Amino acid sequence: MKTAILTDSGSAMTMQQAQELGIFLLPLQVIDEERSYQDGVDISTEEVYEALRKQHTPKTSMPLGSVIEATLRTIKEQGYDEIVSVPLSSGLSSTFNTIQVMAREIGIPVIHIEDFTTCDLQGHEALLAKRYADEGKNGAEIKELLSNLIRTSGTLILPNDIQHLKRGGRLTPLAAAAASLLKIKPVLIIDPSTQGKIDVLEKVRTEKKAAAHAVDTISEKLAGREGYVYVIHSDCLQKAEDIREELQKRNSRLTIRINTISAVIAAHTGLDCIAIQYIEK
Repeated sequence: MKTAILTDSGSAMTMQQAQELGIFLLPLQVIDEERSYQDGVDISTEEVYEALRKQHTPKTSMPLGSVIEATLRTIKEQGYDEIVSVPLSSGLSSTFNTIQVMAREIGIPVIHIEDFTTCDLQGHEALLAKRYADEGKNGAEIKELLSNLIRTSGTLILPNDIQHLKRGGRLTPLAAAAASLLKIKPVLIIDPSTQGKIDVLEKVRTEKKAAAHAVDTISEKLAGREGYVYVIHSDCLQKAEDIREELQKRNSRLTIRINTISAVIAAHTGLDCIAIQYIEK
């Protein structure tokens, strides 16, 4: 059984990285000033950040249908028997629905991994899927292994301006209501319990308290255990470094990495946002 691994650019993986790893990558779309770009192909994360600095309000969309179809056909032509798809959370995007319909027409089975996440955690799970496939595991076995790990995972989001997320329609009603409250700094969460949608975990008064609550929450969830933590940011590196330092003090067994928030997600979070993603080893 030859199993292909498919993900999208929400995973923070570049096209070059995906090619080197043997993973198939679908670029999501970024729409800025009425022009559509393919994420990582003809627009970079830094260019999206620059658009946000200019007070633009970029939007996002699923990959082009023609690109999805061409990628699926390439996978089949290369002799793969099945696809394990690790897309952006279905609570945030309908990408997988389109993949499923097109794969059925082309005649290749697709196994969906509902990861309830995005960015580096999505990329982490795609890498694990590839490792399992290289070890000879089939799609069903990969799904079972990943599903067990995904139950231990989550993402906390500390937005500077929640209005960006509200405009994009990615919030639950409770989180959208929190966006209307003045002088509130919400700690947002996306994980299996929220079905991959963005909800409110806590409401505090200051940015410092929001960061402290996020650190406390993750430290408690991974207490005494090994795990991976991704501290990702949209143009606020120092905040990310401060959070990494505090998390490492609490648990020296954590592998903590810092990265920027991927372009298609930053379009919704805005600048000066921190997200902390975690999963057990």
